[in-house]
Amino acid sequence: MPIPLPNLDDRTYADLATEAQALIPGLCPEWTNHNASDPGIVLMELLAWLTEMTLYQLNEIPPRNIETFLGLLGWAKPAEPQTVDLDAAVRDTIRAVRQRYRAVTADDFESLVRKQWPQSEEARDLEKTGKTGRIRRLRCIPQRNLAAADHAARKMPAPAHVSVVVLPDTDDPYEDPSPELRGKLHEFFETRRLLTTRHHVVGPSYVPVEVSANLFLREDAPPEATITRAIEALYGFFDPLHGGPERSGWPFGRDVYVSEIYTLFDEIDLVEYVEGVSVKVAEDAGRLQKDGETLVGVALDAHELVDINVTGLAAIDVNGNRYESEALGALGRLVLG
Repeated sequence: MPIPLPNLDDRTYADLATEAQALIPGLCPEWTNHNASDPGIVLMELLAWLTEMTLYQLNEIPPRNIETFLGLLGWAKPAEPQTVDLDAAVRDTIRAVRQRYRAVTADDFESLVRKQWPQSEEARDLEKTGKTGRIRRLRCIPQRNLAAADHAARKMPAPAHVSVVVLPDTDDPYEDPSPELRGKLHEFFETRRLLTTRHHVVGPSYVPVEVSANLFLREDAPPEATITRAIEALYGFFDPLHGGPERSGWPFGRDVYVSEIYTLFDEIDLVEYVEGVSVKVAEDAGRLQKDGETLVGVALDAHELVDINVTGLAAIDVNGNRYESEALGALGRLVLG
C-alpha cells in the first residue's frame, strides 16, 4: 500500500476569497464597496483563483521530479527518447530497493547465500571449473573468527568479524567445503559486506562423541539385527544432512542429550528397554554437562556438528546372553550404506 502524500495546503478559492475580503476593513477602512461589481473585488477574486491553481500544483509532483527521485534510487532512464511508464518504473525500482544486497546482519548473510548465490557470477565461474557451488546448509556466526589458526582464538569473541559456516551439497555429509568454494563465497561477500566487516567462509567443526548403551531385547528379537538397527538410528539421528528432531540435518550448535538417545533406542520395536546410556568426548571433557552426578549431555559450540561413534553398544537377550557391537561399531557410518 503506497504511503499517502500530505496535503501541503488545502485552502480552496472560496476560502482564499473570504479570507482576503475579511482583511479589507483593517487594511483599508475607506474601501466600503465589497460587491462583485467593484474592480478591487474583481482583482482580489482573480488573485484568489490564481493562488488556488498554485496550491494545486504545490500538491502535485511533476513527472520530471519523479524521474529524478527514481534516478537517486538507481533507476536508469532510457537513452532513446520515448514515453516512460512511470508507474512501472516506480514499481520496478521499489522492488529492486527492497531486494537484499548488502550483508549487514547474520540473516542477511544467510539469505544472500540461499537466494542470490546460486545465480551469482562467482557461482557460475565455480561450476565451470567442475567444482560444486551448491550449498546444502549454512550458519552465519557474528563476532567470531572461525578461520583463526589458534583454537583458543576461534572460541573468543572477535568484534567486526563474521564467519559463515557452509556444508556443501555432496554425497558425503561430512565433507568440508573445497578451497575453491570458500574462495568464491568470500569473493561473493566482498562487494556486499560493510566496509569495516571482516568475513570468513569455513566448514563446520565435528565433535567426536562416543556412545555406549545396553539394549535389553524382546523375546523374539535377533541381537545382530537389533544392534544394526540401533546403529542406523543413531547415525541417522545425528546426520548433518538428514538428522535432528526435524530430520533436516543436525542443527549447528545443538547440544547432544542423553535423554534423546534413550528415546531413540527405546523406539526400536525389537528393544524392551534401555539402560546405561553414556556419552564421552575424547577431545574435551569440559563439554560434558552434568546435573549433580548425572550425565545430561554434551555441549556444542555454534559452528559445530556431531561426529557420532558407537563404542560400547550391547544387546542382552531374555536369557542374559550379551552380544557386543565391536564388529558393527567399527563400521561406523558405513552401516548406513
